[in-house]
Amino acid sequence: MKQTFLILIFLILAGCAQDRISKPDALMSSEQMINFHVDLALLNASTNYAKDNFIPIDSLYAFHNIDSTTFAQSNVYYASKPKLYIKIFESVKAELENMQKQDTLQELEKLMRRE
Repeated sequence: MKQTFLILIFLILAGCAQDRISKPDALMSSEQMINFHVDLALLNASTNYAKDNFIPIDSLYAFHNIDSTTFAQSNVYYASKPKLYIKIFESVKAELENMQKQDTLQELEKLMRRE
């Protein structure tokens, strides 16, 4: 009974150690994923800001030289690795915050010059 229990525990642990999602052939690098998600956030923000200036997401795929399948497979792969996926989105957040600070600083500089 004890041996059966140990074998069962071993099989469960061995199963958990394997990658559940295989690495796709056309995997985007983590840097490419960061750049794509930053651009996607900017595209969504601009679409929400001015509904007249709608830009289709296909143009974003073309800009990054990928197709929707490549992005979807890469996104699923990185999502299966939570620590790496979190790092990607922390980098996206940091990049967007950096862009926001730069815009704010430029506006402040313009205001200071006027005074």
